[in-house]
Amino acid sequence: MTAPEPLLPARRRVDPDEPRRYHMTMRSDFLTPRGKPYKWQEVTAEVHRSVRGSATPTVVPVRYEWQRVSSRTGTPAEATAPREWTFARGQGFDSVLLHTDVAGRPAQRGPAAANVDVSYPALPKAPAVDMLLVLSWDVITFEMMCTHLMKNRALSRVGGTGELHGISGTWAELKFSDPGAVGVFRNATFTARHLGYGQIGGRPVAVHAAECLDCELTVTTGPVAQRGRSSYWVVTHVDVETGDLLHAEMTEMIVATVTGADGAQVPVPKRRRVRMSIEAQAGPGDAAAGTAGHADPVALAEAVRMAERVSEYVRWQTASLEKLPQGAAQLAVMGFRSTVGADSAGVYRQVRALRTGLQAMADGEEGAAGRVGVALAEHRRHLEGLLAFGQIAVDEATRLGVQDEPRRKALSGYIGAVRADLITLLKLIDRLEGRT
Repeated sequence: MTAPEPLLPARRRVDPDEPRRYHMTMRSDFLTPRGKPYKWQEVTAEVHRSVRGSATPTVVPVRYEWQRVSSRTGTPAEATAPREWTFARGQGFDSVLLHTDVAGRPAQRGPAAANVDVSYPALPKAPAVDMLLVLSWDVITFEMMCTHLMKNRALSRVGGTGELHGISGTWAELKFSDPGAVGVFRNATFTARHLGYGQIGGRPVAVHAAECLDCELTVTTGPVAQRGRSSYWVVTHVDVETGDLLHAEMTEMIVATVTGADGAQVPVPKRRRVRMSIEAQAGPGDAAAGTAGHADPVALAEAVRMAERVSEYVRWQTASLEKLPQGAAQLAVMGFRSTVGADSAGVYRQVRALRTGLQAMADGEEGAAGRVGVALAEHRRHLEGLLAFGQIAVDEATRLGVQDEPRRKALSGYIGAVRADLITLLKLIDRLEGRT
């Protein structure tokens, strides 16, 4: 006798006390009219999903927050090193999980916070922000597929096929960082097949394949319009016990034409490959705190010294910005906030807090390792931003008023010393986090 197939849950179940962490990659291949790749861009990211507010029966509001997003580009001959988008860390968007229950928590009566808002109004108009928006829409697409796969009883058995009517024919307005850009995506017929069962991270999963061919895509920016078709193929791995999404990957082919203001048309074929998969679930800061608790005393003392020197640099940087001409000062302050992720006063407080925490660890203060471990990711974000801004400060010195060669050399030398301190401190943090 063959073992009976497991029955998939009719509704997803999520634990509000265990935020889900996903790792994502998106690679976009730009193709010639003959289909040959000539350049590519790859984005990797961590995104955390948590339950926000109260849930009503079958409707769970959730929040997605980006962590450590990085990008690299290349051609068939060469590629750049990954570079973190510090502006993206901590950014997020709201959505809902339909046909979902919250484990261990009674549903409330009355309406829930059921809005879907994929936008980043605090970020500037930039291609990188548009890439982040595209990746955000991919998250919602995968989650929506997971929901409708669970609903379709025709897909409950291996080999079963069916149309996901909740997706077929739906359309979405795509918001970009440029308010003048308007995009519309309309799904065609969406069909799926239950392929079988497997395991992801030790969890039993149901595996489905789906496709949606010849979807309509239109993006207009002023007099420039892009019109074309999108076809995409998706494989999902859904937890058999909870119905939650553990892994999804998609290949999308876009064949479109851009029409300029002069009426000239240019073909723009593109291929996208997107993957979203769970990471090992651990308590916040557990790994870092465990490693930090056994940190080398010599390394800790050096980290305290480096944090002190970096905080002095931030204080110097703040005073330097205040001495610039008003217009230049405003530009410099905006540049600092955009690159580092906070204003100089906020970064100074962060670095001082890091120094205080490291000193408490060195002194053997109870609980200090855990507190520092939880905050290390946020400290790293600001330190990496300072590292990037230091080079910008040197490059922009002449434009912002440093005209004479001796002052430029002095500035360059000082920034070089600070860069060395920052790199040393980041390496020490790597050791505290157990990365090296």
